[in-house]
Amino acid sequence: MKLVFTDLDGTLLDHDSYSFEAARPALNLLAARGIPVILASSKTEAEMRPIAEAIGISYPMIVENGAGIVGPASEQHATDVHSESPYKRLRGFLREIPKELSACFEGFGDWDVGRVAKETGLSAASAELARQRRFSEPGLFSGTEEQKQAFVDLLASEGFTAVQGGRFFTLMPKTSKAERMSEVVDHFRRASGEPVRTVALGDAPNDLAMLEVADCGIIIANPAHRPLPVTERERQGAILRSEQSGPEGWNIMIHQLVATGFL
Repeated sequence: MKLVFTDLDGTLLDHDSYSFEAARPALNLLAARGIPVILASSKTEAEMRPIAEAIGISYPMIVENGAGIVGPASEQHATDVHSESPYKRLRGFLREIPKELSACFEGFGDWDVGRVAKETGLSAASAELARQRRFSEPGLFSGTEEQKQAFVDLLASEGFTAVQGGRFFTLMPKTSKAERMSEVVDHFRRASGEPVRTVALGDAPNDLAMLEVADCGIIIANPAHRPLPVTERERQGAILRSEQSGPEGWNIMIHQLVATGFL
């Protein structure tokens, strides 16, 4: 069995327009071959559901940077998925830390819908969905590198971490898209009784762990930020890079994997 895991913003979705239409041919090709596409994004479930419906998929989704899974693979996380406690704990943490550090971070919980729309480029309706958070808090950090390290150290002491995405510095429980990806793979392996081959696509630092554990990782070019570093897995040929950005690059790379027989 084969599975394709993909980030959204800057990967399957265009960084500026949020459109996936350029990847439609590859999505149709995967659907015709019966290969599930699993969305793995920093977005909330509320944001991702309409995207999944527009694409035409209904498989499990990895939400909020791996802080949760929704869908058939999430039974073991049912309590977590329906709890807002991680997000509430994060907001409480931000109120309790020294002012000189808390003043460096502004998150979605500090912004109204208009500000979230401005920072993300989303419509007001989509920005409202982005504010419906259960696990994680994206935002912007304006302090020095020393302040950021002190901030991250305090997060770690409370069981949280921070990951840098294509746009935002996101606070979340200590987990990752890669860990959730493994759980989804286990679900499909048990359900199918077959070995599972995985492809993962992403563009930002918060995708790298997922790309590293996939059988084939694909870095989608994104000129909006610095390219991901070359790792040993890439030097071994297990991670590829697209020349085109966003859904155009996504489309080309999936077609390439199908043509070579990997998918």
